[in-house]
Formats: sequence, C-alpha cells, structure tokens
Amino acid sequence: MKRLLTIGMMAGFGSIVSTLALGCQSDAAVAGCAEKPFTVCSFNMRTDCGADKGDLTWTNRLPRVLKVIADHRLDIIGAQELKHNQVAHLREALGPKGYEIVGRGRLAEGKSEGVYIIYNAKRFACTASDTFQLSETPEVWGSSSWNSAYPRTCVWVQLKDRESGAEFRFYNTHLDHESELARRKGMELTVGRINADVSNGMTAFLAGDFNSQLKPGNAIDYVRKSMNDTAELSLTPHQGPVKTFHGYNPKALTHIDYIFVKGNVRVLSHATIDDLPDGKFPSDHFPVIATVTL
Repeated sequence: MKRLLTIGMMAGFGSIVSTLALGCQSDAAVAGCAEKPFTVCSFNMRTDCGADKGDLTWTNRLPRVLKVIADHRLDIIGAQELKHNQVAHLREALGPKGYEIVGRGRLAEGKSEGVYIIYNAKRFACTASDTFQLSETPEVWGSSSWNSAYPRTCVWVQLKDRESGAEFRFYNTHLDHESELARRKGMELTVGRINADVSNGMTAFLAGDFNSQLKPGNAIDYVRKSMNDTAELSLTPHQGPVKTFHGYNPKALTHIDYIFVKGNVRVLSHATIDDLPDGKFPSDHFPVIATVTL
C-alpha cells in the first residue's frame, strides 16, 4: 500500500506553502500573506470493542493512533466512536502535549460511545462548545428520531487562534449506520445551525463519519449543496486513497469520511492518511486531513 507524505510537514513549512499558494514574491509579501496554516482532521478511531483481539484491541491500537496524531501534527481532530475509557486514555496521553478534548457520550448518562473534538490548546483557545442530539428534540440528551438505530450526536467547538485572533467553529458527527432518513434529517439540523454561524460571519468546518457513500438526494449530497468538500477546494492534488473505511481489509474500501467547510478558508492540501505504524492498523478507518488557513 502506498504511503503518503507527512502532511503535517506542510504546516511546519507554512510560510513556504502560503507563498506558493498565494503567489507571494517577497519577504514583505509573505508577512502580509496567509496566516499560519493548521490541520483539521476527521478520524473514526474505532470503539473499544470486546470482539477485537490481538493487535486490533484498543490497548494495542492506541500507540498507533497517537503516532498518527504526532507524525501529522494534527491540530483539530473530529474523533468518532470513542467510549469514556478511550477519552480518558487520550486525555492522559495528549494532555501533557497541550491538547484538550470536548464532547460527551450519545446516551443520557453521557459516558457512552460518542463523538469528540481534540484540539491543540497551545494554538487555539476554546470560547464556546456544545453537543446536541441528532433528533427532533436536539437538546434532550439521549433522544433519537427518524428510525435511527442508535441515538446520534453532533459536537461543536468555537476556537480562537491565539496567534491571529481569528475565530471559527468546528463540528464533528457520526451519522446512523442504518437509517438514511436519520442521516438526512440529522444533516438538515446540523447544516441549519452551520448556516446560522456563517450568516454571522463565522467560518465553520464539519467533519464526520457519514456512514454512506455519495448518492443523489442522500445526506452527503445535501451537505454538498450547502458546504464545500475540502478535497475539492485543495490547491494541491489529493494524496492517499480516496476511500476511507476499510474494516481492516484494504481491498474493501468505501468513501464515508469527509471534512466540509463553509466560509472564508484556503485549503492548501488534502489527504487520506493510510499510515500503518509498525505495519499495523490504527483503526478500521483511515483519517482524513486538510491543511488550511483562514
């Protein structure tokens, strides 16, 4: 399987990338050009499942997940399928490195599997955050609608860049795996909130495992009519495989993980990370990453 170049390196050479992307020709122009790039990511980390054995247990996969985060210098991660113990492990490992985590479980007690946002608090300050249910009663914890097999949620965080002062919102979700109606209605709810953000001048990202491939009229199609796929905005060609879910079988890939954006943003690069640390899978999904400036 072809390995992709470390996209995080582009963030490390941010001034060079910005110069190439925006046509700056001098040091003075570079200084007034784009802001320092940062990375956004969608990463289904695979829940801590008792059926997973050997190299595929969460305990054995965790170091590989952490290596992907470190190698690609991921700044903001929309993480899906995390149980309470997994969040605790990630906090323990990433907290000393300057990361913070927001989110909650999808059931009323708040500790069940859920979606979370992991962000680089050295670079970004959290000014607001919340989680809502993808249901007809989004403020009722644990609620579900539209024949959803499980309650589903969306978490968002409003971040302020400590260097530039720019603020934006980052949404993360995991749509139902059975009900297309639930997926579509969940996105109508979420995109409606994102549109309200953008109307107030706020750039918004939406990362997630959408649990379906693009088809006319489905949830992904609906999102694409209101937001931009960062892969299509990228100023450089996509790197890595296009398809993202493999279920530990690289020959059975499907494209269900995306990062969308609406507002003022430059996407410098886009990739699917197919790294296999020590020759082994970090998860049953490949993470998706975009390097951006606002």
